[in-house]
Amino acid sequence: MRSLVLMAVILGGCTAAGLVNPVLSQPSPEGPSTPRLNSQTVTSASPLLYGVGTSPFRHRPATSCSAASCHGGGQIGKVGSEHSTWAPEVFPAGETDPHSRAYRVLFNPVSVEMAKKLNLGEAHKAELCLQCHAVVTSDEPDIREQILAEGVGCSACHGPAEKWLNVHYLPEWQTLSSRDKWQKYGFIPTKNLVARALNCARCHLGDSTREVNHDLYAAGHPRITFEAARLHYQPDYRKHWAEQLPQPDFEIRLWIVGQAAALRSATDLLRSRAERALPPGADRVWPEFASYSCYSCHQRIGDDVIRGSLSASPRPRGVPGWEVLTNTCGDIAAHYCRIAYPGLSSPTLIEVQKLRKLMESPRPPSVARVKEQATKALAELDAWLVALQAAEDEKPQPLPSETAEKLAHAIANNALSLGANGETLLADHDWDALAANYLGCAAMYHASAGKFPAWKRPLDSLQEQLRFPTPSQGRFDSPADWTVQKLNTLRDNFIQLRNVTAPSATPNGGKK
Repeated sequence: MRSLVLMAVILGGCTAAGLVNPVLSQPSPEGPSTPRLNSQTVTSASPLLYGVGTSPFRHRPATSCSAASCHGGGQIGKVGSEHSTWAPEVFPAGETDPHSRAYRVLFNPVSVEMAKKLNLGEAHKAELCLQCHAVVTSDEPDIREQILAEGVGCSACHGPAEKWLNVHYLPEWQTLSSRDKWQKYGFIPTKNLVARALNCARCHLGDSTREVNHDLYAAGHPRITFEAARLHYQPDYRKHWAEQLPQPDFEIRLWIVGQAAALRSATDLLRSRAERALPPGADRVWPEFASYSCYSCHQRIGDDVIRGSLSASPRPRGVPGWEVLTNTCGDIAAHYCRIAYPGLSSPTLIEVQKLRKLMESPRPPSVARVKEQATKALAELDAWLVALQAAEDEKPQPLPSETAEKLAHAIANNALSLGANGETLLADHDWDALAANYLGCAAMYHASAGKFPAWKRPLDSLQEQLRFPTPSQGRFDSPADWTVQKLNTLRDNFIQLRNVTAPSATPNGGKK
């Protein structure tokens, strides 16, 4: 059920980043705040969010991590063997951690050809690519090369180890709060789902410091998107940790936090793009196509694929959606955060909605207006994430047993809308929107460990309908067979899924 191959998922776990325009060498602007860290600074868009931003401390190779007495025990999946589980050299057959192969990807023929097309020199030396495919340091050459060769290694996810390496195993470490571990030592507390998801989204979606734009896509880079629950359960991901929070609570909360983190990263990236395009004479493409729905353009056209009558989407014809995958379920996640984290109120995301409307206006929006509105939306999202992060730290109580079912019903219903004559339409016929709704429902099914067998049939059909054509059928990187018939089937699947997840339905699909 979780095997839908989204083109967004990239071997290596991370993506190339940065811009390929002539002003590539211009430094990215820092966030609006710079909280203090041991007389140094860490850049972050919010002084209250921890675990996101750039730590000033130095990276260290994973040599000591791989010691048998630390995390190199050599027993896959066991405590004390975390580095062994992550490393590709230890038991390389079967599942591995794609992050460990991220740097090696830069040597393959596709990467070499991309770098050639974009005049980047060698891909494995280009800062543009290394920002996400490895850990970049300013250390002496031998240490730098060792850390680069590790790919997306320990410090990419856990923070630069200069300060915490020699203390994280001491009893005193356990007495520190997650915020103290970040602010005093640069350690990213991945047990907090907000800190984890925000750190993942930096490469898997982008932010003000790294990105993949349309030039990179045109040169051959796979498309990137971010859906936290999907990435955690991709079939080839050999995880080197065990979640402390059991299912279904873990995946329900991860899905909600992941939606918020994706919205924040996309908004931060848009704000940064607008800021860099704003100065007079700036040699920037505006608007940047990569932030719009790819499949508004990259799909088949013709008399048999006129789709407007099947959709209630309010977007004007000819106007692609902005960050459709990250926007589609944002309101659902915002509404249900008060249930996933008792005591929280549900944010309205008014500024995010204004930004979405601005980006989907018939005429390209002005750079100045986008920067202003994206800044407001970013502040709104940061406030939501700060509240979620604090709730995570408070170790909330187990969720009511019906939470996954309620969320699945809301997400399935989110895919549908009523037409003017009372007929049931798709709320949006964009592939990204339908994929987002499918993935949300699949996350709830997976979290429930098959407790609701009646969901499986419509989910399997949705997966099949959303799958891209195979190479033998021609193109395989877009929904080239996106026809009226397929959309009708998708609509019927979501109707069925809405019905079998309704409060009056039994696990087997009957009525209670």
